[in-house]
Amino acid sequence: MTEKQQALLKSAQTLIASHGFSAVSTAKIAAHAGVSEALIFRHFKSKKGLASAVLSAGERARSEMIYGRLNDPDPTQVLRSFTAIQLNVLNDSESVLAWVAMIRITRENPESRTIDAFVLERLRWAISSVGHGAEEAVARTAIEILERSILLAFRGDEESSLMLLRGLRELIINE
Repeated sequence: MTEKQQALLKSAQTLIASHGFSAVSTAKIAAHAGVSEALIFRHFKSKKGLASAVLSAGERARSEMIYGRLNDPDPTQVLRSFTAIQLNVLNDSESVLAWVAMIRITRENPESRTIDAFVLERLRWAISSVGHGAEEAVARTAIEILERSILLAFRGDEESSLMLLRGLRELIINE
């Protein structure tokens, strides 16, 4: 990816994370990046193409932040680590920005939402191992709650963010 493409991607992530996908025009993204709007269309073909790049970057960031937490052989520890992500994730603001922008796009365009198969499978295994039924529904709910928590923390409401994760931990592992 060229320097200008990276600048456009970073500007798109910043503006989408803060304002949402539909509230941000290609003109605003280009102005924020300090380039011409035509470069968006040259490099990404359309706003939708740029959104696709933002989604891919967000998926990579999410994977980098979550995967290592899900490899413990103890299912309870997997669930503890998963529900503690928000506590540590804000230290890597570039990855968080990418993840938040991805979440914002998928909230506005649910058809663009993807659930990471590895994350879903590890959560299903851990949830089932600690004695819950309906592990698919519980795992999907846990992912949704984590994303809501990340959004709240990004917006500066860390107290509500932590409360969500504490509630989730109480519900799935009773601690």
